[in-house]
Amino acid sequence: MILLEELQKAPDKPGVYMFKRGNKHLYIGKAKNLRDRLIQHFRLAEKDEKERSIISKSTSVEWVITRNTFEALTLEVDLIQLYKPKYNVLHKYGGGYPLLLITDEPYPTVKVVRGTEHSGQLFGPFFTVSKARKVKRLIHKLFKLRTCDPIPQRKEPCMDYHLGLCSAPCCGFVDRKVYELYARSALALLSGEVSPVLEELYSKVEEEASKLNFERCAMLRDQIHALENLSKGQRVSGLNYKNADILYSMGRLVGVFLIRSGKLVDKEMITLEREEELEEFVLGFYYKNPLPSLLMVNFELSEEIVWWLSQRGSFLFVKELEPELEELIRENLGYYLEPEFLRDEFHRVLGIPMPERIEGFDISHFYGDYMVGSCVVWDMGHMNKKLYRRYRIKSFEGIDDYRALEEVLFRRARRLLEGEEKMPDLWLIDGGHGQLHVALRVRDRFSLPIKVFALAKEEEVLIEEGGREVRLKEHPVLYRVFGLIRDEAHRFALTYNRKLRLRDGLKDVLDCIKGIGDVKKKLIYRNFENLYEFLKADDQKLRRLGISPSLKQDVAKYLGG
Repeated sequence: MILLEELQKAPDKPGVYMFKRGNKHLYIGKAKNLRDRLIQHFRLAEKDEKERSIISKSTSVEWVITRNTFEALTLEVDLIQLYKPKYNVLHKYGGGYPLLLITDEPYPTVKVVRGTEHSGQLFGPFFTVSKARKVKRLIHKLFKLRTCDPIPQRKEPCMDYHLGLCSAPCCGFVDRKVYELYARSALALLSGEVSPVLEELYSKVEEEASKLNFERCAMLRDQIHALENLSKGQRVSGLNYKNADILYSMGRLVGVFLIRSGKLVDKEMITLEREEELEEFVLGFYYKNPLPSLLMVNFELSEEIVWWLSQRGSFLFVKELEPELEELIRENLGYYLEPEFLRDEFHRVLGIPMPERIEGFDISHFYGDYMVGSCVVWDMGHMNKKLYRRYRIKSFEGIDDYRALEEVLFRRARRLLEGEEKMPDLWLIDGGHGQLHVALRVRDRFSLPIKVFALAKEEEVLIEEGGREVRLKEHPVLYRVFGLIRDEAHRFALTYNRKLRLRDGLKDVLDCIKGIGDVKKKLIYRNFENLYEFLKADDQKLRRLGISPSLKQDVAKYLGG
C-alpha cells in the first residue's frame, strides 16, 4: 500500500505518474502539479472505491516530469496504450473499432483493419466486425475487387471468381483501366460521392453493349443501381453535415453517433465508470480511429485534449448541437428513459432511490444437463453487455435450481467483495419467494450492501425483501426496467445453454468420424460454434483453415445415416 509520505515527495511540476504493483502498472495519469494530484488520489481513496483500490494495491509510484501539460498528455496516452493499466479506461477503447481500407496498390482491394497507420483510404469506424465484413462482402459482390492478399500469379482463377466475388486480376481476366473504375466505384459507395463515377459507368455499359458483352453489362447495371440508391437515400435524415462524429454525454452514458454521406449510419452507447472519465474515453476512441472532418460534442473538452486531437488530423470542433440534431439523437435513444422521471417512479412505487446498477440472474438447463447461470447488468438506464457474465454450474449434477442459483450468486458475491467487479445497488432474481430467500441468504452471508428483489414470471409480480408484492403491469415504467433485465438474463442464460449443447453435439459427431485427429478437431472447435456453421461453411474457407472439404461431406454423410 502507498503511504501519504511517499506521495508528498513528488515535485510540484507537470508530468505523468504511474501507480505500480511490482512491475505491473495499475494506473497512469497526468497532472499540472504532480504532488497535488497524487495527494488528491490519497484523499479520494477515503470515499471512492476505485481510488481506494489503486492506493491499497500499489506498492510504488513513479513519475516523469515534462515541460508542460501538452507533453504530459501525449506521454500519458502512449504509456497507457503500452502498459494497459487495469484502472485506466483509455486502453479499453484505444484498440480501435474495425475500419474498411481500400488499399493503395495497382490492383486495390478492400480489407477490414484497425488503427490508422495503413496505406490507402480508410472508412468507418464500424462498431462490430460483422458489420464491417458485410460491407466488405458487398463490395466484392458488386465491384469484384480481388479477394486474395497479396495478389498471386495464377493460371486459373480461384473459387471466388466463379462465385462472382472477384474479377481475377491475378489471371489477367480484367483490364487495368476497368479494374480502376471498379475501385473508384467502391470508393464512391463508401464515401457517398457517387456522381463522378456514375457517368463513367453509364459510358462503360454502352461500350460493353456494343461489343455484345451482356454479362458484363448486367454487372455494371448492378453497380449503377447500388450507387444510385445510395445517392437517393443520402438526405433521408435531413442532416446538413456530410461526415461527422457526434459524442453526446448524459452523465456516465456517452452516445457515439456516426454521420456519413449525410446519413446517421451507426450509433453506440458507452457506459463509463465515472463522469470524470469522459475525456479519457475521447482520447481512447481517437487513439486508433480516424478523426472525421467535423467533431460535435455537448460537453467541454480541455485545451490539451483539443490540441492532442489536432495533432492527429484537421477537423472542425463544435460544442453546441442544433435543436433538430439533438432531437434526432434522443429519438435514436428511444430505449433511454429520462432520469428524473425514472427516479420519481422508484421513489413513489418502491420507496427507494433509483439504482445506478442492477444485476439480473437466471438459471437454465436442458432436462438437468448443461446447467448454467447468467448475470446481466443494467447500468445507468441501459443494458451494458460488456459487463455480462455467464457461469457453468460446477458443484453438482442434476436438477436443483435453488442450489444452482446459490452457486452463481456465491461466485458473484465473492468477486464483488474482492473488488473485481463494481458493487451493484440491487440484485434482481428471476423467480419467486424461494429464489428470493436463496439470494438473501447469500447476500447476508457476505454482508453485501445491496437490495434483493425477485420477479415472478406468471403474473409479473415484483417481490421485495420483506415479502411485499408489486404488480408491475400497473407500473409500466418500472415494468419496462425490471422486465427488460429479467428477459435479458433469461435470454443470455438460454443462449449459453444452447451453445454448450451445440458445441458438444459437434464434438460427439467428430468423435465418430474416422481419420480426424486432435489437431483437426481443435481447428474446427475454434472456428465453428456448431454443426450447422461447419456444414454451411464454403469450401474456400475450409481450405484456408487447412481443413479438407471432404471432411464436411463425411460429417453430412454420417448425419444422413
